[in-house]
Amino acid sequence: MQSDRIAYKGLSDAGLVRKNNEDAFAVDVREGTWPLLFVVADGLGGHRHGELASQTAVDYVLSYLRKYLPPDNHPEAIRKSLDGAIQKTNIKVYLKSLETKENEGMGTTMTLAAIYNQSCFVAHIGDSRLYRMRDGVLEKMTSDHTYVNEMVAMGKLTEEESVLHPKRHILTQALGYPEYVRPEILHLDLKPEDRLLLATDGLHGFLPFKAIEKTLRTGKTPNDVVTSLIEQVLREGAPDNVTALVVFA
Repeated sequence: MQSDRIAYKGLSDAGLVRKNNEDAFAVDVREGTWPLLFVVADGLGGHRHGELASQTAVDYVLSYLRKYLPPDNHPEAIRKSLDGAIQKTNIKVYLKSLETKENEGMGTTMTLAAIYNQSCFVAHIGDSRLYRMRDGVLEKMTSDHTYVNEMVAMGKLTEEESVLHPKRHILTQALGYPEYVRPEILHLDLKPEDRLLLATDGLHGFLPFKAIEKTLRTGKTPNDVVTSLIEQVLREGAPDNVTALVVFA
């Protein structure tokens, strides 16, 4: 699997209700070299301050990782760099929140993929998600850091009950808080023909899993997939900002 053969496309939309788009995404791909970096973030804090939080996090984490991620696939070193990147980004967003009264309380989710030859390392915090499709079957690889997901894990709620629970959007972790965070760091194998989707909850919170799976399976190109996903959410009313970033291995 060669880095210059991997195709990708990202798309973000403010939706039909929100005035500002507080989502952010970015790609840092350098032809012929590893890793390839993909990240989505969903800002919290209202008005333009969620937008500031997500963009601050995306810009900082990519600059940090380009400095500290090894160019070769050494899992232990990569995991250490990813954890360090999340901790430093958390501090960066928190310090930005202290700069003005208006910024107070802002934060952001983050889901990041660092792709090496036949490997995908994921750093994740919040309720944005990374999915992997293999052989036409879609699987959610990250865990939502939400109150409701914790209740499901403890057996106090069923998956079905969680979908419509009034507290389903309450986060238990995000970037921008004055405490040590516990990111989810994953190491996934990656095969030719695998497809990845990084998405904010404006997508997966309003589009059924089966619809996402069908779109990933049938789309001919990453552009086809992200365009269709965004259009489907808009048809559903798009009450939130929505971002999709798709990678074809």
